[in-house]
Amino acid sequence: MGWKRGDLKLAAQMKSAETAQALCDGKIDAYFWLVGHPSALTQESIASCAAKLANATGPAIAKLIADKPYYREAIIPAGMYNNKEDVQTFGVGATFVTSSDVPDDVVYTVVKAVFENFDQFKKLHPAFNHLKPAEMIKDGLSAPLHEGAKEYYMEKGWIKK
Repeated sequence: MGWKRGDLKLAAQMKSAETAQALCDGKIDAYFWLVGHPSALTQESIASCAAKLANATGPAIAKLIADKPYYREAIIPAGMYNNKEDVQTFGVGATFVTSSDVPDDVVYTVVKAVFENFDQFKKLHPAFNHLKPAEMIKDGLSAPLHEGAKEYYMEKGWIKK
């Protein structure tokens, strides 16, 4: 948005554990943080006072996403925090990271195990519920694909050589 800290009447850095109480006590008007959902702190804020989730959309957000490929559009689904409607926002996708020194066959085996047991994998954490393989192999990559992962993706026809 082009704002600087000096453009705000008050801007503070707080420990995340302090934000819900500060919001509910009227010490701050809002807070922003990047977190995987569901989040206990977000739930605490919503449950403790009249806090509401706000959409983060518009031309500045669209430009941020276009300029920084590790950001992507995101949705906090209706009902996750007693919100009646989906909340449109942005975030980062989680990246499974390994060293390029890990043998290709080891990474291949891990990737294959995830995708060939995908329904069970998605049950490991609520944040995995909306994962889609087609998006996972290309959207928001923050690191190059390991050769072992590429091998599996090519085998499945998800990427070309």
